Amino acid sequence: MVAFLGPTALMVLFGVQWALLAAAGGNNLKSPHNVEVSIIDDSFILKWNRSNESVKNVTFSADYQISGMDNWIKLPGCQYITSTKCSFSSANLKVYQEIKLRVRAEKGNSTSPWYEVDPFIPFLKAQIGPPEVHLEAEDKAIVITISSPGTEDSVMWAMDKSKFIYSLVFWKNSSGVEKRIEPVYSRDKIYKLSPETTYCLKVKARLRLQRKVGLYSPVYCINTTVENKLPPPENVEVDVENQNYVLKWDYSYENTTFQVQWLQIFFP
Repeated sequence: MVAFLGPTALMVLFGVQWALLAAAGGNNLKSPHNVEVSIIDDSFILKWNRSNESVKNVTFSADYQISGMDNWIKLPGCQYITSTKCSFSSANLKVYQEIKLRVRAEKGNSTSPWYEVDPFIPFLKAQIGPPEVHLEAEDKAIVITISSPGTEDSVMWAMDKSKFIYSLVFWKNSSGVEKRIEPVYSRDKIYKLSPETTYCLKVKARLRLQRKVGLYSPVYCINTTVENKLPPPENVEVDVENQNYVLKWDYSYENTTFQVQWLQIFFP
C-alpha cells in the first residue's frame, strides 16, 4: 500500500530531516584551513583561514591537549570568537611540554570537523622578539642600554635572560652606509663618532646554543652633542683597598667639574 502525504506533512518531514542533518553537521560547515601557531616571546597566537566565506555568523573555538593525556581542554581566549585568530597567552602552558591544538567552525548547533595542529613544544617553536633599546648621546659616542626580549617576568626566556647575545647595525643618517657590531653588551658604547650628527641603529638578540636568532628592534635615532673642547682627564686609575674603590685622575684646568660613568661588561 502506498501512502501519499499532503503538503503540510511533507513540510514537517523535511523540517525534521533538516534538523537532524544540522545537528549532525549537515549544513556542510568546513574546517578552518591554513592553521598556524605563532609564538614570539610570551605571546601565543593561533590563526587560520575561513573555509566558508559565504556562510555568515560563524564562530570558532579551539582546544588543547597535553602530551600523555587523552582529554582535550578548552583553550582560553579562543572560544566562540568571530575573528580568524586568537591569543592563548593566558593559558600559562609549560614551555618545555609538548602540546597539540585543534580548532573548528560553529554555527548554531552545527560544527565542522576539528582541524588538528601537529604537536609542538612552545620553547622550540618560539621566536625571540625585538629587545628594547635606550640611547644616550655624547659628543663622539652613543651609550646603549638594551633590555632583554620579553617582559620582566617572562616565562619563555626565564632560563636564558643572561645568555642573550646582542648585535646591532648602525649608520650615519645622512649616508645610510651600515656597520655591524657583535657582540654588544646590555650596556655598551659606540665610539669614534662625529659630533652634532644623527645616527640610527637597530638591535637583535640571539641564543647561540639554541640557534635562535631574534627579530630586529625598531630603528632608534639620536643626535650626538656639540664637540667637547676640553681635554680628557689623564692618568686615570682605580685604587682598591678593603673592597673600597677610589677613582683618581689628573687634570690641568682649575674650576672644572667632572662626570663619571660606569659600564658593566660580561665576558662571553
